[in-house]
Amino acid sequence: MTAEARFPPISFALPGTVTRTTRFGAVSEDAWGMYALLTGVLPPDASATPGEQVSSCFGAVEAALAEAGFAFEDVVRTWLYGDGILDWYSELNRARDAFFRARGVYDRYVPASTGIGWRSGADAKIVMGVFAARAKAPGTLAFRAIPSPLQCPALAYGSSFSRAAEVVTPGWRRVVVSGTASLDPASHDVAHVGDVAAQIACTMRAVSAIYESRGLSLADVSGALVYLKREAYRADWEAWCAAHPEFPGARARAIVADVCRNDWLFEIESDAMRIVSEA
Repeated sequence: MTAEARFPPISFALPGTVTRTTRFGAVSEDAWGMYALLTGVLPPDASATPGEQVSSCFGAVEAALAEAGFAFEDVVRTWLYGDGILDWYSELNRARDAFFRARGVYDRYVPASTGIGWRSGADAKIVMGVFAARAKAPGTLAFRAIPSPLQCPALAYGSSFSRAAEVVTPGWRRVVVSGTASLDPASHDVAHVGDVAAQIACTMRAVSAIYESRGLSLADVSGALVYLKREAYRADWEAWCAAHPEFPGARARAIVADVCRNDWLFEIESDAMRIVSEA
């Protein structure tokens, strides 16, 4: 089975020029940094418990990064796709938390992320991907977490990811927004239960606020992946896009997948890039 067959078609482009491929993806570089996009990483033992599979899959990701010339501390964002994720999401969070503590992640930077229910076609309960970035020289590249102006930190309710991240070089800035769904601004409760159109509007306001906090807008979005709980909701998403022509809907791909709370009907991940100067 190929990595493409077991991993969703994420809309995420590597910066710079691809210089080589690896077992799970590709490595690129530009004047300021080196970058890796690895997808379709599976746990070595699909017969283990879901939590054990998450732990070992993070280990497999770490090994794949090492093969590509990176370390886990270079990871900007992750993708975690779990088969039947609603049944064992708490196990995923515990296993991720344990791995992050062991690697000192909480002492520096917690990656942006997406966590979605997805059947990979393999026997494993989890399949992962990562985007990593490493400076070519001191001061040429940095990344940091960005808070969401309209949503509480995910860490506040035990989910170990940053709402968004910003990667900065002398030549460009890129804002990477984690998988985002409809949350009540004052809590971590699902907002607009049962109303997909309202959930889409609420979610997109939150995403827009993140970009605006960094001097960008929805018009700057270079890629997005939309997760719909049901195919019937595609019309609601298309209606939102039609009503908001500033959003480049042609750069957003929509697929049907199980968002990680029963009452969430819609989720979106995206990124936007602004060129500062040419190398």
